Amino acid sequence: MFPDPFLKPIPPEPDFDWDSIPAPTECGEPLVDPTLLSPQITYGAAYLRQGLPGAAGTCLVRQGVAQRLVQAADKLPEGYGIYIFDSLRSLDVQKALYDQFREVAEKEHPGLGPEELDRIIDEFVALPVKRLNRPSPHATGGAVDLTLCKDGQLLDMGTGFDDFTDLAHTAALEEDCPSGLEAARDNRRILFHLMEAVGLVNYSSEWWHFAYGERQWAAREGCAPIYGFCPECDFKTG
Repeated sequence: MFPDPFLKPIPPEPDFDWDSIPAPTECGEPLVDPTLLSPQITYGAAYLRQGLPGAAGTCLVRQGVAQRLVQAADKLPEGYGIYIFDSLRSLDVQKALYDQFREVAEKEHPGLGPEELDRIIDEFVALPVKRLNRPSPHATGGAVDLTLCKDGQLLDMGTGFDDFTDLAHTAALEEDCPSGLEAARDNRRILFHLMEAVGLVNYSSEWWHFAYGERQWAAREGCAPIYGFCPECDFKTG
């Protein structure tokens, strides 16, 4: 049903010199709701469902991201769609997520010092701070967390959304795939190659995270990010 290139193994993420990425050169693209542009794109509002402070009920991404999501949706066979967990994320939501994961990490790694604990947390959840020269991906409108669905049912990807374990790494199922997860491995491949085909890059620690116009995309393109911090993401609660 999907062409062979979409079933190729997921390659390892290239090495990036994160410190060499310049500050964003804001292009001024507006925020738009991609669910209004294609009936194959739906929004699950994961953090609103969880009751996190500042969570939005509307899916917002930069126009360039929205256009690429529509292009990806157009490539899907009949019955398939794109399901978005999270898009533009306020600092209030980021803080709630950071605090949740830090509590979990402290319980799971009681012997670690602060620096090592921060390293583990940083792999999955960015600091909830307003950094204009280095904004977190979801604060730019350039990042989106998503998966694929068929006939309204989410495809099996081997873990759920926001599963902060090594199994959530995008290529975790490529070597010595656990028995019974072969379909999930293939679904990850399809998702990865579909998004890459329209110019969205994946964050290797999270199979669901794709982006355009922000720092990781800029590192691959060898240019400055084109999306800066969105004022809509600033703290709204105390």
